[in-house]
Amino acid sequence: MFKNNKDHMLPYVILALILFFLFELIFIQTSTFIWLMISTVITYIAWQHSYRSEGKVAFWIGIGMVGVTLINTSLFKFGLFVVLSIWIIRTYHQKQHVTYHQPQFPDSSHLKHETVLLVNKWFGKQTTPKTGYRFQDINIQTAIGETVIDLTATILPKGEPIVTVNQWIGKIVIIVPYDVEVNLHHSVLAGSINLLGYQDARMTNRTLHVVTQDYHTATRRIKLHTTLWFGEIEVRRG
Repeated sequence: MFKNNKDHMLPYVILALILFFLFELIFIQTSTFIWLMISTVITYIAWQHSYRSEGKVAFWIGIGMVGVTLINTSLFKFGLFVVLSIWIIRTYHQKQHVTYHQPQFPDSSHLKHETVLLVNKWFGKQTTPKTGYRFQDINIQTAIGETVIDLTATILPKGEPIVTVNQWIGKIVIIVPYDVEVNLHHSVLAGSINLLGYQDARMTNRTLHVVTQDYHTATRRIKLHTTLWFGEIEVRRG
């Protein structure tokens, strides 16, 4: 019953925190509220002109201003304090109730570790080999940078090979041979897309599923799963 009461009170706690946050901004930290409004307007206007290089620069400047403004609020500091407190308490309880498990490892002599084409990366650019290479399904995660996958330098196997790229910020470029059909699932918070001639410079919180005309009957095809928080994706023939 106590658990149910806690679950019932959670929305009211969240609402109270939001109201406290708005009260602090408007009545206590009025200058912070004004700066937040200004930076939000700058970010929005820059997003409307993100197809220009100046617009992209202004957009990221606006994002930075919003972030710095929110960090200076008491609610952010209180939230950080709560997170640290919960982490300390959980760590303490885990140390007080340590359990030991003897791991059981199966016979792995029949397993073979192979090299991968691309790896998880925090920062920077990575590409597939420039010359001919043996294709393998790709599944990577990247924080900030550029990922280039050139499928014209390899021979795609029969069936439905898969390329999965989860990236926070940056650019994803995938080059597909002319005789290969494409099935693309793309998710983005804010960014642009250039997919085989279809362009959208201002996609916001969108999930896109595009399939070329002969994909389901083609013998040579590729399935692409891409996720991008902020940035640009380009899929072109080569």
